[in-house]
Amino acid sequence: MGIKQLENLLGRWLAGPAAMRPGMFVVGGAVRDTLLGRIPKDVDIVCVDAQRAAREIANSCRFRATVVRLEKKPHPPCFRLINSNDPSDFIDVVQMRSGSIDEDLAARDFTINAIGATITAGGKIGDMVDPFDGQKDLKNRLLKTCSKGAMSSDPLRILRAARFAATLGFTITDETIDRMAEASPLLVQTASERITTELFELLKHNDSFPYILLLDSVGALETIFPEITAMKNCRQDGCHHLDVWNHCLETFRWCELFIAGPEAIFGNACETADKILRSGNHIPMLKLAALFHDSGKPSCAAFDPGKKRHVFYNHPKRGHTIAQEIAKRMKLSNTDRKFFCLLVEQHMRPWELSRPGVRGKTLIRWFGSVSDDGLAIILLACADMSAKSGKQMQQAQKERFFTWARQAAQAYQDRIRTAISQKPLVSGHDLMAIGIKPGPDMGRILDAVRQEQYNGLVTSREEGLNLAKKLAGL
Repeated sequence: MGIKQLENLLGRWLAGPAAMRPGMFVVGGAVRDTLLGRIPKDVDIVCVDAQRAAREIANSCRFRATVVRLEKKPHPPCFRLINSNDPSDFIDVVQMRSGSIDEDLAARDFTINAIGATITAGGKIGDMVDPFDGQKDLKNRLLKTCSKGAMSSDPLRILRAARFAATLGFTITDETIDRMAEASPLLVQTASERITTELFELLKHNDSFPYILLLDSVGALETIFPEITAMKNCRQDGCHHLDVWNHCLETFRWCELFIAGPEAIFGNACETADKILRSGNHIPMLKLAALFHDSGKPSCAAFDPGKKRHVFYNHPKRGHTIAQEIAKRMKLSNTDRKFFCLLVEQHMRPWELSRPGVRGKTLIRWFGSVSDDGLAIILLACADMSAKSGKQMQQAQKERFFTWARQAAQAYQDRIRTAISQKPLVSGHDLMAIGIKPGPDMGRILDAVRQEQYNGLVTSREEGLNLAKKLAGL
């Protein structure tokens, strides 16, 4: 998108005579993305008396527009103009800091976002205002702060630096990295919702691993997630060659590789798996689960003299509790919280299901309890397995597990997914009607009938009741 396209976009909103006022500038991401040939996601206009300007623009539009005040702390007052016919069509009018465009740009985060352009009649672009040589940094693909205090004034910019570097492919200057490290302790003062939003944007990127390492190196991750401290000090052996935290980082790396190339795990079922994995916030939640799947280990650690190694019994259960605490602190939605916590709690389950002698109906029962989420759990388990290279971890074990993963995914795609979506043929009320009392026995009978329904051996209510009677000895 070039200057002409940005002018066309502005012109739609600034076509009326009442909308033209002196001292209006388009700034920030819209200018940056336009100069990079990208389509801007948001268009920000700054001016003095933004509220009045927003109303004047709305009143002079050729279409009906609504003005909504946004609270974008710690930013200046912002007024969003929304096309009433298309809610996805909007621009923001923001109060100019200190009444001066130079001072406004000086208060911004990075030089590439501190470029402004004057707006002339009809939304045309006039002179560029670039006090920090942001255009030069765009050309050199460098990310650096506008001032020494840019990070400390809003510590969320630490995460934004990682996100911009990832999405734009820019290099963060050493001086900016130093400023990120200095300001990292201040992240405790930042609203959790803002942190979660920014972290999600980074985790959605296909190759976020190098930037997660960067955030770890400057202390930002440990400030956001104090659980990491115990993980860094927790030794492992046996199948592991890394401590708990570095193992989780390695699991994250493999997780990204498998998300990018799901055929390595899911074989012919990779298209089904990819579609499921990319729904909602599954990708960022899956990556977050990779970071914390073993978070329960430090509090469960013990040394077993007989096995001559460290053991971590019940760590998935403890990890589930920690995941709940993290989800609450991050203020995740109920859907994201349940998915994240399920991944942490169940990350060992595929390994247990892959063991020789486990019956097919056990796999069906498990998929019946987790449905589509089972594929994400399998991916996490494969990443976990790939991150292990200890003395007791044999390549043959990994190959056997990956073979099982492909077969399980294929079975889920071909028959299990359809089977578990079927409504149960027999209910508890049906069993009570034939004399079976509520209790553990009823539960076992219902489960057995359901399994036979999954397997296609029970196809009607009558057949289900006959099997229930036989199992109950009636």
